[in-house]
Order: sequence, then structure tokens, then C-alpha cells
Amino acid sequence: MSTSEKPTNEALRQLMERHGLNQSHVATLTGYSVETVKGWFASPDSTRYRAVRKPVLESVRRAIELGEHYTLEGVKIPRVK
Repeated sequence: MSTSEKPTNEALRQLMERHGLNQSHVATLTGYSVETVKGWFASPDSTRYRAVRKPVLESVRRAIELGEHYTLEGVKIPRVK
């Protein structure tokens, strides 16, 4: 694992917590499968672990910003807690 992977995965985790999103929401927002999203949150020692790429993180951020103005099928973006 490179040093840039962990902060990106952690940034996605924090974003999800702040906005009340679960792995299914993130899968819908990004177009990745729930299984892939689960890999982003697996232990770095696990063979299932996958790094979150920066464009994915940015797409979730943009979707959250747009979510206040648009309804995304299957995803309700809550306001920041």
C-alpha cells in the first residue's frame, strides 16, 4: 500500500460519516459494485482491500454537492450533521 492510498480511503470514510452515507449509497453514486466499495473499507492487510482513487473521491464529493439540488435515483443525500 502506498502512503497516498490510506488518506484517500480515510477521506471517503469521513465523508460518508459526515453525510450519513452507507456503502450502498457510495456504490450507487460511483457506479462501482457494493463488493468493490466494501474492498475500500477492508483491512489493508486483506486480499479484498482496494485503494480509493482520487477521481472516485471527487465524484462522491460532487454528488453530495449536487444532491442538495438533484434527486439521485436510490440515494437521498442528507444534510451535514
